[in-house]
Amino acid sequence: MLKKKTLKRTGFIFFSSIIALFIAWQLLKELKIKSYVVETLHSEFNHYFVDSVHLETEDISFRFLQKKIILEQVKINLIADQKDTLASLELPNLSITWDNYWETFNNQLYKFNTLELQKARLLLPFDFKKIKRTKASRPSFEGKLELEIKEFVVDSGEILFYDERDTKTGRINAEYNLIAHDLIFKKGTIPETFQDVAKDIFLEFHDLKYFLKDDLHKVEIGKLAFNLFQQNITINEAHFSSIHSPEKFAELKGEQANHIDVLLDSIQLNDIQWQGDSMVSIHTIFTHEIDLTVRKDKNYPLPDDRYVPILVELLKESDMSIDVRQCIIQNMDLNYFEIPDGSKETGTVVITNIQGDISNITNRKDSIAKYGENLVINASGNLYDEGKLKADIRYNLNSNYGYFTVAGSLEPMPLAAINQYLSKSYPVEITSGQVDELFFNYSGGNIAVSGEMEFKYSDFKIQFHQVLNEDEKGDNALSWLANIALSQQNPKKNGRYRVGKIQFTRDTRKSMFSYWSNSLVSGFQSTVGMGKASRIEKLEKVENEEKKDKNLWQKMGFGKEDEGE
Repeated sequence: MLKKKTLKRTGFIFFSSIIALFIAWQLLKELKIKSYVVETLHSEFNHYFVDSVHLETEDISFRFLQKKIILEQVKINLIADQKDTLASLELPNLSITWDNYWETFNNQLYKFNTLELQKARLLLPFDFKKIKRTKASRPSFEGKLELEIKEFVVDSGEILFYDERDTKTGRINAEYNLIAHDLIFKKGTIPETFQDVAKDIFLEFHDLKYFLKDDLHKVEIGKLAFNLFQQNITINEAHFSSIHSPEKFAELKGEQANHIDVLLDSIQLNDIQWQGDSMVSIHTIFTHEIDLTVRKDKNYPLPDDRYVPILVELLKESDMSIDVRQCIIQNMDLNYFEIPDGSKETGTVVITNIQGDISNITNRKDSIAKYGENLVINASGNLYDEGKLKADIRYNLNSNYGYFTVAGSLEPMPLAAINQYLSKSYPVEITSGQVDELFFNYSGGNIAVSGEMEFKYSDFKIQFHQVLNEDEKGDNALSWLANIALSQQNPKKNGRYRVGKIQFTRDTRKSMFSYWSNSLVSGFQSTVGMGKASRIEKLEKVENEEKKDKNLWQKMGFGKEDEGE
């Protein structure tokens, strides 16, 4: 009987002791460990930030056998003077593990194996200047300890960058993962760069969405990844588009504007150098498989106060110092759709399989002095999948009026291919014709260009439609007269070769694409006889001599070349 009482008393004392130890541990954890961790981190954060940092955690678990500490429901808020939250970090779960007690908790050196953050939700402003940070005046943790972490991991995190709180536009949403290796905070030292505290840091965003502040466009990116130390960025499945349909977009703008859709398979930026938000340098940009679609409705007015700057003007006007050594473009397709004024039909310009490179993209005087004064664009693509179009464009970066030169060529192709745009924009279409050889070169600035086009073609015929009150006979007669008056081939059989004159004054309300294309159209019109030629050359007679006997219309004066041109 005595033994039973003794056993009961011992059991009661044992379980009471366990409960007491548990309560003591909870009190110690709540009053000491939790307090120490929170106060230490709180002190460190407020040492680096002028704004007030508020930190709280719901629970801390110390798992001896698993060699792990878990913090649950950690919240860190950065509060502005107006008591608004500028930035915040919410952590449902933060875990710290280690391999050896002696190595981890010995002589003020804390060596942990992993620091893992699960589903960290981060809120940050786009304008980092809103977050006032002070330069460190003392080492981390006041130099009392050293901290080493083999691997720092953020898994399945969410991030939100905002321009203004509680608005949909001007913000980025994304999921992200972050991995950093061999982090170390040395006793008595003040870290200056990421390289001072880690071996490498790799950051990857997924399903990124950015709604532009204009409330009209958005950017979606499948994956954006970069290594902070290698300074390379890779972007996959990027899509820039309007939030609205082309019809709704034009209606909202209320003026002529490009509805742009860009789908990019991948882009890689190598050797990026940042200096705050005032300077960026990139050695090479690689792009692969771009689908660019532009739509414009010309039934809307052009605003008189609009001015579209050319490329070098954009560089000069930029507040940021920019230096990109080379941009390589692979497999780009361009589709341009235009609804002419007074029409509901759509004209199309298609250039596929564009390959090219752009070099010396800079507004820095030292780079211009070192690499030359020309920004150079070399590109080629298939016009309507028929003939290869090549162009070499050179902008003078020192010019005050955007001086540039253009030289290029077009390989043989049927002229009727351009009816996809011509017949929708003008009451005329090409019924036959062949580009045999075409070269062009012109130069100018942000207002006007001049140059020449050497265009050899054959069997050129056109047809008008819906001109004279939709009178089919009238259209046919006008088409017949036009085909007699215009040169149906160049050079002619007698060897007379007409060199076209490129001359065009730009409407500065329109884009550079309009500027370039209209300049080429002026050379085409001059070559076929719709304008004055640049000059007439005498080449060797082509095939057979021109027939001596003239037909009736030639005797009346139609179809004759002006010998004085």
